[in-house]
Amino acid sequence: MGENYVVEVKNLNKTYGKKKVLDDVSLYVKPNEIVGFIGPNGAGKSTTMKCICNLIYPDSGEIKINGYDLFKNREKALESQAALIENPGLYQDMTGRENINMIAKLRNISKERVKEIYEFTEIGEALDRKVSGYSMGMKQRLGLGIAIMSKPRFIILDEPTSGLDPTGIIHLRNTIQKLIKEEDMSILFSSHQLGEVEKLADRIICINKGKIIETPKSLEQRYRYIFQVNDNDRAYKILTEEIKIGKAEKISTDTIKVELDNQEELDIILQEFIKVKIKILDIHKESIDVEAVYKEVYGDE
Repeated sequence: MGENYVVEVKNLNKTYGKKKVLDDVSLYVKPNEIVGFIGPNGAGKSTTMKCICNLIYPDSGEIKINGYDLFKNREKALESQAALIENPGLYQDMTGRENINMIAKLRNISKERVKEIYEFTEIGEALDRKVSGYSMGMKQRLGLGIAIMSKPRFIILDEPTSGLDPTGIIHLRNTIQKLIKEEDMSILFSSHQLGEVEKLADRIICINKGKIIETPKSLEQRYRYIFQVNDNDRAYKILTEEIKIGKAEKISTDTIKVELDNQEELDIILQEFIKVKIKILDIHKESIDVEAVYKEVYGDE
């Protein structure tokens, strides 16, 4: 496997008739990373995801999941992943609990883990009602619970916010962030809700007409923070000479902009400022207009 990648896709190609749907697609996902996969309809997102799930066979290329080659060691590779492609595949005439128990029995899941999944869904008493009466948000939580039952290292979510109301979207966002922290997994998700991609993704991959395209620099620099402090010179010195984290720039007499590689670096900076008694008067994340970037990359598609 590459440099500690959970998923590694190399030179994936797929043609239907005369139409090339995937053209030399390569991507990777690191441990505990949430990757947003964006592009217009027909760009190749779902086809790529279905190839990774082994639902579609590519014409050529290589896919490794948790170090296992999907085509040479299929069983081990698929054991390491789970997926929700389009709508959750649930038995509508069964209760939520019956859906969980049936899959748990097929996969030989322990009773303790099954109880964890009951709680994870946060459906409560509705677990004993038929799934046909569930809201879309409840179905998503149940489907996600079933998907993670065997503790995969990697999960694919194709349009997970589709059909959800604002409350359901917020709940799903919190659930995904919880999965990364508590379940030790990585996530690749596609969505047309660009605001959700911006809020959730650590990194964004763009695809168009079957090809991975260069990610705009504005999307790569996702951790940009503005600090207003009571001692600008001291704070700047700490950032540039002592802890040497990120790229710092003084933008006024009491304000510094810092570009970081990840969220953990922000925690280190905050701890250091508190330790040396630098007072943080204000801090905010510099926003990125994903929709504007999307239009820049894809035009009106």
